[in-house]
Amino acid sequence: MKIRTLSRLLIGVLIIALTAGSCKTTKRKGELSPIGKFYHNTTAEYNGYFNADVLIDESILELEAQQQDNYNKILPLYEYREADNPKAVAEKLDRAIEKSSIVVALHRYSNWSDDCYLLIGKAQYLKQDFEAAEETLEYLAANYKPSALKSGPAKKDEVKKKKPSSNKKKKNSKKKRKKIPSSRKTVTPKTEEIEPGVTIISLGDNRVEIEEGKPESYAFRHRPCYQEGLLWLAKTYIERENNFEADRIIYQLTKSAGTMPHVRRDLAVLEAYYYLKQKKTTEAIAPLELAVSLTRNQLLKARYTYILGQIYQRLGKNDLAFAAFERVVKYKPGYEMDFSARLNLSKLGLASGGKSYDSVRKDLDKMLKDIKNVDYKDQIYFALAEIDLKEGNKAEAIKNLRLCLANSSPTSTAQKAEAYLLLANLFFESEKFVETKKYLDSTLTVLPRTDERYLEVSGLAANLTEIAQNLETIQLQDSLLALSNLTEEERIAIATEIRKKQEEDRRKAILEAAQKGNNQVPGVSGNSGGPRAGGVKSDFFAYDDRSVKRGQKDFERKWGNRPLEDNWRRATRSSAADVAEEEQSGGDTAPSALSKEDLDAIFRDMPKTEEQILASNQLIMDALFALGRLYREKLENEEKSIASLEELLERYPDTKYRPEALYLLYLAYTDTEKRADAKRCYDLLTSEFPDSPYALLLTDPDYLLKTKDREEQINNYYNEVFTVFQRGQYRDAYEQINRVPTLFGGANSHSPRFELLKAMCLGNMEGKATYVAALKEMIERFPNTPEQKHALELLRLLGEYTASGPAGATLRPEEQTYIYEPDDKHYILIAFSENISLETAKVQISDYHLKFHKLDKLRVSNIVLGDLDLRSQIIVVRSFDNQKASMDYFQGVNANKSEFLPSEFKYQVFPISQNNYRQLLKNKVLAGYPEFFAKNYN
Repeated sequence: MKIRTLSRLLIGVLIIALTAGSCKTTKRKGELSPIGKFYHNTTAEYNGYFNADVLIDESILELEAQQQDNYNKILPLYEYREADNPKAVAEKLDRAIEKSSIVVALHRYSNWSDDCYLLIGKAQYLKQDFEAAEETLEYLAANYKPSALKSGPAKKDEVKKKKPSSNKKKKNSKKKRKKIPSSRKTVTPKTEEIEPGVTIISLGDNRVEIEEGKPESYAFRHRPCYQEGLLWLAKTYIERENNFEADRIIYQLTKSAGTMPHVRRDLAVLEAYYYLKQKKTTEAIAPLELAVSLTRNQLLKARYTYILGQIYQRLGKNDLAFAAFERVVKYKPGYEMDFSARLNLSKLGLASGGKSYDSVRKDLDKMLKDIKNVDYKDQIYFALAEIDLKEGNKAEAIKNLRLCLANSSPTSTAQKAEAYLLLANLFFESEKFVETKKYLDSTLTVLPRTDERYLEVSGLAANLTEIAQNLETIQLQDSLLALSNLTEEERIAIATEIRKKQEEDRRKAILEAAQKGNNQVPGVSGNSGGPRAGGVKSDFFAYDDRSVKRGQKDFERKWGNRPLEDNWRRATRSSAADVAEEEQSGGDTAPSALSKEDLDAIFRDMPKTEEQILASNQLIMDALFALGRLYREKLENEEKSIASLEELLERYPDTKYRPEALYLLYLAYTDTEKRADAKRCYDLLTSEFPDSPYALLLTDPDYLLKTKDREEQINNYYNEVFTVFQRGQYRDAYEQINRVPTLFGGANSHSPRFELLKAMCLGNMEGKATYVAALKEMIERFPNTPEQKHALELLRLLGEYTASGPAGATLRPEEQTYIYEPDDKHYILIAFSENISLETAKVQISDYHLKFHKLDKLRVSNIVLGDLDLRSQIIVVRSFDNQKASMDYFQGVNANKSEFLPSEFKYQVFPISQNNYRQLLKNKVLAGYPEFFAKNYN
């Protein structure tokens, strides 16, 4: 009884003490009572901090899961930095920031405030909001220095002691202050009193302290995250390309004896990352070797060693690379890395002379037959292609690259990109530009935009677009003309072969579809981490989302992506066998006799009449001339330009392009120092077309100056006429336009502008019907001009706007110009191609913002451009600080389309600056802006 009473009394005292401590947590300003400190520390750690830390760990795992290693490039040290879609974890990271911010606000005096600032900085870094991360981590570095956080009896005793004299203090300070060696880029700190045993790093206007001496032990007390914060700050500086500050932090943490072991381990990786980002692969070797020795994780050891092997391989140090890949195998990494390391060992044996080509081929053929490598055949075929190229066997290399693509899985995008790009380069070297363009386009479908080669590949693909189109036109029209010259029997024989090929392609497609169906890998449910019934979360590992994702990634490293099926080791699967059997039986069946309808369908594009034959020849003529110009302008390939233009003049000597073709040939022959051919073209041009602009360019030195003066005269005359139009003097403007052919000739560079202005004058003088007719005539006469596009837009909006507008305001005949302002405030336009429920779309977009942009405070509104019949519905999202911020939003939408709006909505997304948005509202049309966006924002 007494014991029970005593227990109740003790519990009551404890409750009162806790209540008092939680209600009044400070004895005096800036000092917490022990109970108050215990309350704040416990609540901060196990509420906000713990949950935010879990969210960040889960986000890192999700980002790493997105990344697919490309063993043809140096592997990334931080897998989460190479994620394709960082926006996918934005919701979790925003929640982590929110939870950490609450801890800082409610429990500022706890030991976990610095940890929460670190979590906020990490989350911002993972969101790739590096500017915000830098600001947060610099605040952490400036306000949570170790000296400022020290407390306890020892510190209090120091305060009570009599302060040493000024001279003695300065003397002690000078003795213990550590100087920074001049071998690194460092800034010597200003002479001032600092605490003994502390090294200073200057970060702009801030100063960062690194404690000297041995690292302190935190076995039974909270460990400050100051040094870890500096590590993440340096990482952020690297992303911001502030290499000077990053270098200083890395140097000081490396040299400081007080750097904690876990920080030193991560620091070695960061230093290697710092050098690799700057393409300084040689300098990255030493920190990578250190990282291998310090890390305890076998998978990370294998990864860092593999990267070392790749670096040695690129530096031509084959012996060191061979040793590194041997170490990788000994670390027993995942199967994919083990396989790739063994593949590199075979190739290095060839490079070092230790193995012959035949020996390496036998090794690779053996690997092809190994059932464990069924998912890695693409890599083996790619390695075989590389060996073929070293032997100079380009045809065999192309064959193996195509086998690489045929055996690649839908998820092996990295290997596909390398194979597509290598094929494109091989065909480009052979000047087979149609095939080159196709493989470049395929490369762009799988090559990440972050890849350093993306801009070069996309640029070459763009340059080859017209070239490939014209080559295909010539090939097609030549084939059709050849068919038209055949007898009926010959055409039937060709049609039979075409039908047979179509049947073979159909059966091949069926087989490929069946094989893909058998090899699909079921996904792992992402909802396994939720609490069970009753709201109590199980401790069972399978209900821990982080454990499941980590286990899944480890499994994939070990075994690769294998389909979940019984007896997966079987070399021949029943479904593929069934399809193969179907293909075999179908192949033995002769194609049925072709009917007249079949023949008509196959030869429907063949020119039959004289007019059709002339039209076909005209297409060839246009394409040959275009190629002559494009080879020179886009590829700077004078030889190909000469070949196309000479073929044009040989096949069509009376072509309308003859004078310009002779001029271009003269330039090409001159550039290639073929003087005799250049003189031949000069003589033909000046004798056959002496008054043409091209002949005058060669014979009259002042021709360009005269032409320039004439252009200025026409432009000045146009401005005068337009001024008359703006004053409302439509009749006078109309009469001045009619004098243009007499003054400047029937065709001149300003003809489309004069014709559009003439239509607008007629509209004001004679009304809508005449206006519409004049616009339509202008559109037909001047296709593919800016004025034609503007005329089309005027027709579209004619129900709302006449030439002078409802309030007497005139429309400019030119397209309204937009200004490129990357630093201006930006909005996002979501333009819908058909009428939709704007409210429904706005709700969907708001939900998207809650998930991916919770902390950005974005506002959604809508506008309508155009008339009632032809209107454009647009949702406006505002606002963003600059172009970069709006483009981040734009790219996030493209990466998460299923989260943004349902598939039934047909829309386009455009970032737009604030001033251009105002201009858009004045124009009342979207036309013109998409072209401006494509030109300036991509």
